[in-house]
Amino acid sequence: MKKIATFLVLVCAVCTLSAQKASETVIMFGKEQLHGFTINIDNTAANIIDDAIAYKLESQYGLKGSKKKGFHVYENQKCIAFGEARYDIYYTTNEVGKKNNKSTQVTLVVTTGNMNCVTFSNDPRTSRNIVTFMEGLPNDVEAYKTKLRIETLKNDLANLEKERQGLEKDKQKVLDKIESTNSEITRVTSEIEKKTSDLETMKGQYSQNHDEALAGQISAAEKEKLNLQKSQTNLQKSLLNLNNDLAKITSKLETNARTTEEKKAELETLQK
Repeated sequence: MKKIATFLVLVCAVCTLSAQKASETVIMFGKEQLHGFTINIDNTAANIIDDAIAYKLESQYGLKGSKKKGFHVYENQKCIAFGEARYDIYYTTNEVGKKNNKSTQVTLVVTTGNMNCVTFSNDPRTSRNIVTFMEGLPNDVEAYKTKLRIETLKNDLANLEKERQGLEKDKQKVLDKIESTNSEITRVTSEIEKKTSDLETMKGQYSQNHDEALAGQISAAEKEKLNLQKSQTNLQKSLLNLNNDLAKITSKLETNARTTEEKKAELETLQK
């Protein structure tokens, strides 16, 4: 059932794209009224469609243009999609419709120079080529959106790899600190045990002869043991914090790995 539902969605999408038809229109270029062709494209912002058309004209057909009066303009250039002549080409995009039912209107004007606009009445062959070009734009826009998404995914994956490397370095630093802290705890614990043993010996001797010098040594040893115990406590707190840091870094690495796999899978799907 899922496969059937997916197939129906794809069929509907194709039908929607193919159902969009281009028609003749009139548009103002500054103070001049020009005859051209128009088509509406749904579900895509005007700036994306604007860039998609420029990408197609410039990368596929080698045109070089500029912007004038809100239009992309390609002057005195060949575009084999329209015909063999040299043309002046103008196009603009504009979002139309209400908030929840917006579409982007694309208007394309092709002239043979001196603002002699191509129309069905004066050049039906070139007009049919223009209409074919425009009715192919929804598919071109989807392809361009896919291209942008691929570029975004590649950039995201590069950033994720940098993040992973940084996290791995941070993890290793924490692991090194944990190792050195554990070593220090072991050393301090050993000193406490030795100091405890020494105190027991000295206290045993003091109980026999009550030597005042020995009493002073016992007092100093007890202070040293107390300081060692404080150091041990601080080291254990530090170790706890380091283990918490390690857990956070490990969690971030796991999230990084999941996100990386998801984006790789999406990228592989788009590149097929």
